[in-house]
Amino acid sequence: MPRRATLTFSSEDAPELKADELHVYYCKFSGRHALTTECNLSKAPTRRTDGSAVIDTKKYKTKLYTSDGGVKLLKRRNGAVEKQYRLTVGKLPVAYRSEPESELLYILEGALTSYSVQERGMGDATPVPPCILGVQPNIMQIALEVDDRADNPQLIKISADYVRIQISSAISHDDANEEILEFMRSMLSVRLGQLSLLRGESTRHKLLMVEGMTPSAAFEKLQAQLTGARAAPSKRAAEH
Repeated sequence: MPRRATLTFSSEDAPELKADELHVYYCKFSGRHALTTECNLSKAPTRRTDGSAVIDTKKYKTKLYTSDGGVKLLKRRNGAVEKQYRLTVGKLPVAYRSEPESELLYILEGALTSYSVQERGMGDATPVPPCILGVQPNIMQIALEVDDRADNPQLIKISADYVRIQISSAISHDDANEEILEFMRSMLSVRLGQLSLLRGESTRHKLLMVEGMTPSAAFEKLQAQLTGARAAPSKRAAEH
């Protein structure tokens, strides 16, 4: 059965949304838009079993940008078997329901990062792709896609989903993460101590955490590096 895109709304009788009441949520690992809702997840009740935030979609208007992730059976500590109807962003589960049409939507703990409409900086001169996100005050993340076994480390491109780079080491080698951190340190002009690397949705996908830099500043740095790298071959050709 093909996966279906899921767009979910609550009752039509809910009040009209105001811009300052909207909260926009992105997948914490891929940076893709996952959810827009009236509910502030930081203030939502949580499920004691797994820490998931609970949205009552009858009370809060909610729109999902997710796909059907199938049914997951979980055995809890008390021996009970729980059925979850998963919702995914790409391959990553971010939410679930206990029944397909349930009004209660459970957001998996740590799956999403949030911005309100006012916090997103829509008026900024440089729009920042969702692969570069602020996740906490003074901390941002960059979703990386890594090609390995290249001749030289290089920034390849910036898309909505990933900043794509290449490294010399094999991705499975112990030195790969160190090479990624050192390369991104040079690209962003920060100290190595400001960077940490987390595993993403696959071996080739990493999540770079950066302290002390805004998403717009990081994007501008990476754009400048990418533009400079593309201009270098043309300049050398012109000199010859």
